Amino acid sequence: MKLKLVFFFLLSSNLLIAQKTKSVQLLNKVNKHPIQFSSIVNNNTKKGTTSNNKGFFNIVGKPNDTINISYIGYKSVNFLFKDLPTIIYLQPTSFELKAIDISANSRKSVELNKLQIKNLDAPLTTNNVSSKILKLRNSNDLGSAVKSATGVRPINRYGGFQTFRIRGFNNFVLLNDGVRDERHNLSTSAPSTNLANVSHIEVLKGPAGVMFGHSALGGIINIVRKKPTSTFTGEFSATYGSFDTYEMSAGIGGPINKKLKYRVDFGLTKSNGWRDYRVNTNNASFSLNYTPTKKDILEVSFQTNNDIYDTDTGIPVDENGDIVAGMDPKTRYNDPQDYLKHKRFDLQIKYKHKFNDKVKLSNNLSWSDDDINYLSTEWLYFNTAKDSITRGFPFYFNHTTNTIQNQLDVSYQFNTGKIKHKSIFGNSITFLDRKSFRGSVIGPGVKTTISVIDPILNQGHIEAVDERVQIRDEFNSGFYWQNWSDISNQLKVLIGIRYDIFEGSYATDKINADRSLIEAGKETKIPSTALSYRAGLVYQPSKNFSIFSSYSNYFKPSRTISPSSQIFDPEEGYQLEGGIKFEKLNKLNITLSSFYILKHNIVERNKVNEYRQIGEADSKGIELDIEYTPLKNIYIKAGYAFTEAKIRAYDASDSQTKKEGNALPFAPKHLANMWLNYELKNGLGFGIGGNYTSDNFTNSNNLYKLPSYALLDGAIYYQKNNVRIGLNINNITNKLYFTDAIYEYQFFSGAERNFRLNLSYKF
Repeated sequence: MKLKLVFFFLLSSNLLIAQKTKSVQLLNKVNKHPIQFSSIVNNNTKKGTTSNNKGFFNIVGKPNDTINISYIGYKSVNFLFKDLPTIIYLQPTSFELKAIDISANSRKSVELNKLQIKNLDAPLTTNNVSSKILKLRNSNDLGSAVKSATGVRPINRYGGFQTFRIRGFNNFVLLNDGVRDERHNLSTSAPSTNLANVSHIEVLKGPAGVMFGHSALGGIINIVRKKPTSTFTGEFSATYGSFDTYEMSAGIGGPINKKLKYRVDFGLTKSNGWRDYRVNTNNASFSLNYTPTKKDILEVSFQTNNDIYDTDTGIPVDENGDIVAGMDPKTRYNDPQDYLKHKRFDLQIKYKHKFNDKVKLSNNLSWSDDDINYLSTEWLYFNTAKDSITRGFPFYFNHTTNTIQNQLDVSYQFNTGKIKHKSIFGNSITFLDRKSFRGSVIGPGVKTTISVIDPILNQGHIEAVDERVQIRDEFNSGFYWQNWSDISNQLKVLIGIRYDIFEGSYATDKINADRSLIEAGKETKIPSTALSYRAGLVYQPSKNFSIFSSYSNYFKPSRTISPSSQIFDPEEGYQLEGGIKFEKLNKLNITLSSFYILKHNIVERNKVNEYRQIGEADSKGIELDIEYTPLKNIYIKAGYAFTEAKIRAYDASDSQTKKEGNALPFAPKHLANMWLNYELKNGLGFGIGGNYTSDNFTNSNNLYKLPSYALLDGAIYYQKNNVRIGLNINNITNKLYFTDAIYEYQFFSGAERNFRLNLSYKF
């Protein structure tokens, strides 16, 4: 018995000597943040543990035991127990069901085509406004951000409405994380809140109806919002600038447990504004990412904003486009009681499932509730002596828009012989309910006259009274299929087709001041169907270089009903495009493209409630986009676009002005953007750049011209560890320039020289 006890004691002692406990910390290799809730398993004993909130874990093993460390979003690693270091750095990687970002210096994939194919392999032209360029230029609103996208002309209208001209046309589709914002298709412009929760912005040029539906002729603008991360991260940013501007944003996110991640963002802006139109934006967003299994992802995101703007309707100019003597471009002639109020709620629920390596399913259900309340003095005209201005058209509306959308996609990969295919089949459904309340503006301050010099802006009380409501009920369903074929190392083919069913119902009811129904209006139904298609070819003679060409078409359902109940034909059109792309080691990205676009059945509104279908227009041009990082501390982004957009066939029977051959409004022939950034080793950085816009006309008659202008901007900043302080100066030369116009001759002047001082911190 004693011998047995001695033997057992010796055996236990040997086991205790052989087994040891080690303490290790897991860190993200990129940002050195701790990795929480990772899985650590001893493959020999099948026992495991997880890392704590600081990335530490304890593991027991023998010298030759194999230790496996894994976590979703990171490359798994294996170590012999005896070789375990005290700190292990895990390399982040993309989980294969996640959407693919286009980073600041990497354009390897194109998210907007939904097939996740490399940019070099896609017969499409895309631009990316990265988080890097947003930070360098300190852009916090959509218009200033998109100035860095080649060939895109952002226009801020009436103080808070954002619209864009892409390749000469104002037909575009705005997306929020891939979901259509229908407001821009109803009236071409809408308010957009600050960019506190925005990661980057993508632009796809030309018709994109096959994947995203109607109304996308010039292109697609996709706002990509920040997502939950696998490690704890956060940032805070505060800005003070000219015109008593205050901005603040804060965001935080990370894992709640091994399967659940979150992200929260807040942002606010308060400014007295250039020309004293105030801006006050406030938004918040929250998102969750839940991965119950390795094959499933559930994403829920919610955003809300409550924004208020003073409106701006520009300054009237004389017949040759000059400023009238004595008028100060800084003076805003609107009534101080004018307003633009915007509230929005936006919910998205995305579910992704991976059946196997070849077949994946994605469904995105979304809902938005949007409220735009607007009252503004719009029409300003001179008296004979041009020393006073009459406010001729106080305009009021209140749009309430509810939209429910669902997008179902099934992507699959297969081979036919040696040819590899990536295909996607899908269906999108949209239900839209918009009520537009309209009425009269009353009070002693209506249609008053004010002096050009030192005007008394408040001439008495004004208020809006509801009298009618325009009701829009729309249903749109589209079925689509797109296929990319990898025929060989050199040859790729993209084809796609879509069938849309659109049904719109429109009526105008009479109501009283408390919005009770007085008399129901006549209902007008406008049904339409359309077939959209795309075909593209890519030839890649070398690994870094490709040549592409494509053909795609466009349609926009008729939603316009004239006061005389006239219904117009749907707009239709197509684009031919070709170009070349070059990419090398994520350092140099070049895209050169040429295009031709033709659009039929254009409806034009010359004056209030005066609509005409003027015929057709075309646009042709060349675009060059360059992103270059020659050294780690030097970054260059530049773009140039030549666009000739003109009216073609035109029925001038009801007009004394022949328009055929005239330029399309607000479509400059030349657009350019550039930013050069240089950073020293000590964290001190410098940036210089700007934008150029050539002459462009304010209407199809080409009577009034907005002069060309070039703006020079600069920046200096210092970054140490996680703290960054930067100063941006815009319009360094203090140039007077005009960005837009309404009623042909009311010009909007751009901001004078201004600065923005920013302090940010990441943790």
